[in-house]
Amino acid sequence: MMKRIRHITLGIVMAAATIPAGNALATPAQDAHDMGYTMQNQLEWSQIDRRADRAETIYAQAQSKISASQAKSAAMRRVRGAKFINVQLVNQGTYRVRLQQKNGRIVDVYVDAYTGRVKG
Repeated sequence: MMKRIRHITLGIVMAAATIPAGNALATPAQDAHDMGYTMQNQLEWSQIDRRADRAETIYAQAQSKISASQAKSAAMRRVRGAKFINVQLVNQGTYRVRLQQKNGRIVDVYVDAYTGRVKG
């Protein structure tokens, strides 16, 4: 989803950069007005570019997964004193860590594969 948003944003920026600022037969008054308008647009687009760069950085950080052992550690911190059974990547975004409590009960702990936070 974020990849699609990034591509749409970059497409809009690229399309806006190719639109001409004014026509070739403008009067000097129109040129001065258009130049001010263009300068204002450049400032706005530079702000959008900075936001897009920030979004790409956040997107790149969010794409790196934690390891299975990190998911195990997060689950073991949540359920103290439990015995580790196994860890499995359930879907692309969630690890399932299976633990056994001291009373024998099996508990599934779900850990976000990107942030390392225990879900639920």
